[in-house]
Amino acid sequence: MSDKEYTRNIKQVCELLQSDPTPDVIQRLRDAFDNLSKQLKTGPFLEVFEATLSNIPFSALFSLLTAPDNRLIVTVAEVTAQLLRPVNWSMVHQTFEEYIIQGLDHPHPVVKSLVLNQFLKCEQKTDPFSAKYGPHIWRCLEGKSDNDTTKLAKQVLEHLCSVGMCLDYLLSEKSIQTIKALLTGDESQRFRVFDVVVTAIKQSDSVFEFFRQEGVVDLLLKEADTDDVLAVMNFHELVPSLCTSSVPFEYLDTAGVFDKALEQIRSAKAEETATSSLIRMSALKLFVRAVNAGGISPAKFLEKYAIVPELTELILLPDPRSDIKTTAIACLGTIASSSEALEYLSSEKAALAALVSVYNSSIADLRVECLRMISCIFGYSATPSGTASQVCYELYTQLDDGKFLVGLTKEIMKGFEESCIAGFSVIQKISLHAWGVHEIASYKNIVNFLLMRDPSRVKTAQQWQFAVIESIVNSPDAKKEFDGDTLTQLNKYAREGPYYVGSVPRVALQGSS
Repeated sequence: MSDKEYTRNIKQVCELLQSDPTPDVIQRLRDAFDNLSKQLKTGPFLEVFEATLSNIPFSALFSLLTAPDNRLIVTVAEVTAQLLRPVNWSMVHQTFEEYIIQGLDHPHPVVKSLVLNQFLKCEQKTDPFSAKYGPHIWRCLEGKSDNDTTKLAKQVLEHLCSVGMCLDYLLSEKSIQTIKALLTGDESQRFRVFDVVVTAIKQSDSVFEFFRQEGVVDLLLKEADTDDVLAVMNFHELVPSLCTSSVPFEYLDTAGVFDKALEQIRSAKAEETATSSLIRMSALKLFVRAVNAGGISPAKFLEKYAIVPELTELILLPDPRSDIKTTAIACLGTIASSSEALEYLSSEKAALAALVSVYNSSIADLRVECLRMISCIFGYSATPSGTASQVCYELYTQLDDGKFLVGLTKEIMKGFEESCIAGFSVIQKISLHAWGVHEIASYKNIVNFLLMRDPSRVKTAQQWQFAVIESIVNSPDAKKEFDGDTLTQLNKYAREGPYYVGSVPRVALQGSS
């Protein structure tokens, strides 16, 4: 492409901009901007960029975004986006403030997206900004269903909250009015707004207090009182994210949020319906995520709310294919993936005993699910020690009647992908513990098995097998537990990586010298 082509194209655009917007002019403008878009993409970008802005001001481009022709709007928006690509946020804000607000309110989603994307360039609290933008950005969340614009608006608001713009710029009186108006919409729109509200609250207790005083938090709590199953489930999904600090946690606690969720779990036993089962599952997940959220210590949370006995009862349900049984096992493993919660479960005993009982009698998918959760428990820390590590050892000795490692190798050797991955994952977590390295070293056949590569296994399984070797080699107890020859083989495996295949002897071709 020669310079003359894009120069001639820019000149044509300038001439057309002086003409009345007849259908013929609109068509020719579309063609000209299509060509300009291609020329900006193929380059030389800097030359086309400078030539375009030297002759076509941004004001002219923005004026075309109100043209009565969708195809022209889309093309002009695409060109404008390319021209704005190298422009930083400070310049965008200082130069285009009035156009930003017009663009946010524009009926065409392409124009909204063009402007919304500029806000992602705002990267720190000290960047220039205007509180005028707030209500217009919030309004971009409006809609009965998710679409590219609402998703982008949500991303922008969450981004601006994360860089500290929330209290100063996004919560003006007009913004709050807009937020409350949006919260009168349908469920999809409400929870789009609540998602952003929760993201903002996670930034500081001050933001929580602001939303509480404005009544927005109480509007969220009312979602739990509806007959709309999806609304209740969405509410359960959001609650743990509010519990990262003691201030919002205590407010939710006083409001009876956790008592009500526990009652929903219990009431499902009396009257099992599809609706009650869905709510029970989401309530279980609420507790699991809230335990380690940070608003209260895990032990105190588990003492205050008797969720562990409920999980124990569900884990022991007789039907091995029960979804709620599988969910309960997953929940227990997730709860126990912190040392404090694990120590609490040890003192409570029944839940871990239930897991042992189910694992020892399980087969197929249920066994794999148990292994995944055992992996979570054994892997509660990258450097396990003390009481929690001892709890893991006691659990280990009860699994498969004390022959857990032997059982794991058999599980892996069955060749089923999920069993193989889950088995190696558990062994890798075992190898993080001092007692685990000792146990592995005690089984020569298991060590030989771990050193034996099998390229037919899926890559994920080979990666986990390698992770086992790496953990053993990196363990401070390795030199004490393994003899020199074995340690040399383990180190060699670690150096060669997960997918090493030994060299094959080359056969000389006939007739070669």
